[in-house]
Amino acid sequence: MTTARLARVSVLLGAAALAARCATAPPTSERSLVLVTLDTTRADRVGAYGSRAVPTPNLDRLAREGVLFEDTVSQVPLTLPSHATMMTGLYPAAHGVRHNGLYRLPERVETLAERLRESGFETAAFVGAYVLNRGYGLEQGFETYDDVAVDRYSGGEDQLFEAQRTADDVNAAVFRWLDARHEAGRAGRLFLWVHYYDPHAPYAPPERPGRALAGEGYDREISYVDACLGDLLARLRQEGILDRALLVVAGDHGESLGEHDERTHGLFVYRASLHVPFLMRIPGALPAGRRVAGPAELVDLAPTALDLLGLAPLADAEGVSLLPRIEGDAAPGAAAFSETWMPRLEFGWSELYRVRDERFAYVAAPTPELYDLADDPGETRNLATADPARAEDMAGWIRDWRAATSRAGAEQEARSAVTPEEEARLKSLGYLSGTAFREGHDDGTGGKRPDPKRMIHELRRLDDARDALAAGDAAGALAGVEAVLRANPLNHNARATKIQALFALGRPKDAEEEARAGLTLLRSDPDATPALEDKLRGLLASAMRLEGRANDAEHEYRELLRRDPRNDLAAVDLARMLVEVGRAEEGLELASRVLEGSPRNGMALAAKFRGEIALDRRDTALRDAAALADTGAGDAETLLLAGDLLARSDLPGKAARAFEAAQDQLPLDPELLLKLGAARLASGGGDGAREVFEAVASLAPADPRPQIWLGRVALASGDTVEARGRFEAALRRDPGNTEARSALESLPGR
Repeated sequence: MTTARLARVSVLLGAAALAARCATAPPTSERSLVLVTLDTTRADRVGAYGSRAVPTPNLDRLAREGVLFEDTVSQVPLTLPSHATMMTGLYPAAHGVRHNGLYRLPERVETLAERLRESGFETAAFVGAYVLNRGYGLEQGFETYDDVAVDRYSGGEDQLFEAQRTADDVNAAVFRWLDARHEAGRAGRLFLWVHYYDPHAPYAPPERPGRALAGEGYDREISYVDACLGDLLARLRQEGILDRALLVVAGDHGESLGEHDERTHGLFVYRASLHVPFLMRIPGALPAGRRVAGPAELVDLAPTALDLLGLAPLADAEGVSLLPRIEGDAAPGAAAFSETWMPRLEFGWSELYRVRDERFAYVAAPTPELYDLADDPGETRNLATADPARAEDMAGWIRDWRAATSRAGAEQEARSAVTPEEEARLKSLGYLSGTAFREGHDDGTGGKRPDPKRMIHELRRLDDARDALAAGDAAGALAGVEAVLRANPLNHNARATKIQALFALGRPKDAEEEARAGLTLLRSDPDATPALEDKLRGLLASAMRLEGRANDAEHEYRELLRRDPRNDLAAVDLARMLVEVGRAEEGLELASRVLEGSPRNGMALAAKFRGEIALDRRDTALRDAAALADTGAGDAETLLLAGDLLARSDLPGKAARAFEAAQDQLPLDPELLLKLGAARLASGGGDGAREVFEAVASLAPADPRPQIWLGRVALASGDTVEARGRFEAALRRDPGNTEARSALESLPGR
């Protein structure tokens, strides 16, 4: 390894890390920090990085007015670990967050927000995805932390981690906060973090009159986010904040879009999911239009920001300030490191590590990979066997990096032996019939685990099974996921999907056995985390609840809450069950306690509403019903109850909103559609009511009720001829229908 390439690792090992920082004059003491993070955003889709896919005028303007880092590398192609790295200046092995949902940033780790708040900054965050919600640790140091409402979930479904809101919704929350700040007269130094999630799949940006978006699919999402960034910057400029602040815009990771057969991101560590935009701007202080060549890392974001704000670095930070490179006083970056533990934690495959220098990239995997980025930017020709000396040299860089960044105790993993009883249960389910792994390697990247690039077909089978489950084909989903689990019992996502399919098939007992099998395998898995165990315990409790074993389910829920009092998912499921079994007071109290800490938890609000209904507390139930209608939160059954209460309370407009939210979950339910149409008609929405009733007439052509309602819609518009025809049509379907006959006889001209 040359002296230049050794630089990054030697810093991490403690060789004069602080001496490498820039000793320039401190920036103005009045400067604020605005950080905008763009989820799932590839650098090569931004115009300033050479893209012609769609116009990105706002990002391009920022590049012209500030500094652009040409080759910035994300440390992890996943949202939570990448943001933890940006906010702490630590690599994942040091801060301990290796995946979404399964980890929380420890309180012991100092964050950028904590340092700035201690330094007198007002701190506020607005995030667009549940995976960054309060509870995962990034809220540390923020006075305001505006996150995503939890609308619907049950028993640990994977969809829990996909809840999101649009960039427009994020901006709206920011603008409301800016209004309140302005009215209160607060004008000191500010740290504002805004996170846009939209380029994440599925690719369906909202359309708005007057806003011209370009491209299709993923590219259209990039166009949308750029437009929303422009709206944000215009407002910050209007408030007088933008030109007095250090503005930083960075992608957290990229998106594969089918490259290397990966549909999205997280599984592999190729350039497509790691090369991200990274730009900075301070008018008059940073050189306009400066492009910084060579590898840079997101771990350097916090150290660079603190340097530009004139503040001391974070304790134990492993990243370094990039200011010397901006000013041309330092050589281009020597090496950039990345990892992904998603293959290991979700599927039982090998984790991956990657390092790149100015030209080459090396991937530490069961089958090592080496790529020449100059001649092969798509990383399609593996040179590891053709250039073994270089491959071994770069493998050594990764070993040194891992040794330098590892922190004892950063991860707390549960381990225990399998009992004979548990082994028998696993074998009865078809597990432990042989080794869980089909191939092995000894290069220190995960032990005897399959290589993800040889297992991508398994992920496609799992995706197909999930698609089948979402489409209502639970039997097809079960068959597909069982094939995956026979080949690899440590595929934890596959097991969760299997349990959900068993729930959908009305087989809670089998779901319970599967959850128990998963818990046993976790205890024999050296990589199992407490969060994975909690997820399976939640599914086990749900199975018991569906079996009618309330006492056993309550025991599991209480154990989950003992292990982690912040487990709102378990608390809400327990609250709902307590209401169902006649302990409404206890359930109401538990749901209310969740709402005290998480006011935007829609499922907690739904559980509270169900408790109030059970206790016949009409006034508070009506208020919560209106809130459920406004937010669209809750399961379909609860939304139906809320809509019925609102309709009986002469609030048809609110009732319609509740029924519309329920329809998102039950799109073709005739009874629900009839309620929705009636509420729309009562609130003056005749056209919308007609549309719904005609849909019901198509779904249930023999049912006289939609014809009766269509007659009432016609009467509301003054068309007695159509009304007569509709009522007569209802009588043809049911000659004894007294409602239709009475309506027909009441028409004028009889």
